[in-house]
Amino acid sequence: MRFGQTLRGAAIGDINNDHRLDLLVTIAGLQDPGNLGTILRSAEAFGADGVVSLPGTVSAWNPKAVRASAGSVFRVPIVAASEVDAMARLREAGVRIIATTVHGARPADIQILSEPIALLIGNEGQGVPADLISKADGVVTIPCPGPVESLNAAVATSVLLYEASRQRSIQSGGPQDHRRARR
Repeated sequence: MRFGQTLRGAAIGDINNDHRLDLLVTIAGLQDPGNLGTILRSAEAFGADGVVSLPGTVSAWNPKAVRASAGSVFRVPIVAASEVDAMARLREAGVRIIATTVHGARPADIQILSEPIALLIGNEGQGVPADLISKADGVVTIPCPGPVESLNAAVATSVLLYEASRQRSIQSGGPQDHRRARR
């Protein structure tokens, strides 16, 4: 798969044939193109291998998404897949699916995010649908000590990608310059 190419129904394994899939973002029904663009930018910044777009998610080629991605839409592999196909193929690839939720989940700093995972991100108003949460291998939350119950989808994704990158850096023995490795 070429970078920046969106393939409807492509295999999850087509995201990156060079090495195993370690960090993916799976988006379920995100509606705001600015949020999607920001997620693509953060995915690239924190070394994600690609993004899986589930049905009902805004197009990565929406002009606002393209602008918000600051060019990442052209470099981050994006695959459009059905929920059933995405879940099956992620599991076949040995990737654990970790859904985001506000309540009843492990805080991000104690959830293991250094193994092969796909962060499952829901839409802005409803979050991840309950039927998808029930199919996930785990759930994660970002504790907010202030009076705000939850974060914007793009902000939450960015925080979780940072935490995954931080944990991976510790596990590997120190910071890695992913920017050079991706070129």
